[in-house]
Amino acid sequence: MDFSQQELDAGNALLNRHAANVRGRELSFYVHYWGGEKRLYTNHLHKHSFFEICYVAEGEGQYEEGSRTVPLTNGTLFMSRPNLKHQILSDDGLNILFVAFELIHSESSEEAIVRYSSLEKSESFLIERAAQHPSVILWQALLKQAVAGSHFIQDGIVGLSGALLAAFEGAFADERTRSKQAASSASSSTLVHRAKLFIRDNLSQELSLSSVADNLHVSSRHLSRLFAEELGQSYSNYVRQERIRQAVVLLSSTDLSIKTVAEETGFDTVHYFTTVFKSEMGEPPGQFIKRLKEQTDIF
Repeated sequence: MDFSQQELDAGNALLNRHAANVRGRELSFYVHYWGGEKRLYTNHLHKHSFFEICYVAEGEGQYEEGSRTVPLTNGTLFMSRPNLKHQILSDDGLNILFVAFELIHSESSEEAIVRYSSLEKSESFLIERAAQHPSVILWQALLKQAVAGSHFIQDGIVGLSGALLAAFEGAFADERTRSKQAASSASSSTLVHRAKLFIRDNLSQELSLSSVADNLHVSSRHLSRLFAEELGQSYSNYVRQERIRQAVVLLSSTDLSIKTVAEETGFDTVHYFTTVFKSEMGEPPGQFIKRLKEQTDIF
């Protein structure tokens, strides 16, 4: 990667300006950041809710994800998956490229949603000696254009960005489970995604397991099992968290009363809403609103 840090910064700044929303016919992405460091040292243990793909052009180190530790060397391409704690370790520093993104579900095809949902559970997240891998070649070509400053931003920069982000799925898909298992997993992921959308859009209603299962034309037992397998939590716990998540949004961004917020998020009584809110957030909704106002007054 024959770029100075100044060139990397300039190229990635252009990408962050023009290639943050990358839209195609089947795939649309929101890119949180494009970046690169000539010398990246050990970072803190952390996690995030999106994908982050990294390419090590030069240097040595280690990548830790959960209980697994794998070596990083020249040409390593690796993927940090959503909601998994991870950390890069390097004493001498890595010459590294990175991009963080997520699929825009409302603007992507059903197949795209299935494939990227499946990618979250991929057993393979690292490719060694990837310097000649198509995705790496695309990345370097994209960065060269960005550093040079393209006159055709939409067709050049944004178009190549979309091709690169799409290529990452294929890069890591080759190492996943065989087609029959993948198809089964994909079907399950799609069903859970549909359930999550239904829950999100109908929080003010009664959302029993049986009612949502009926809407999706599956059994309650099957849907309950999928939530446990796909999300690692019970159906009821997920619904409760979604209700509180929306309550936090309403309390933070509107002047609705606590009673109205409780009704909008599907709680029968203010007392029950307060009890669940405190359990999830560590404080009752009234105290939450008071603290927000105090913080706003400071600024």
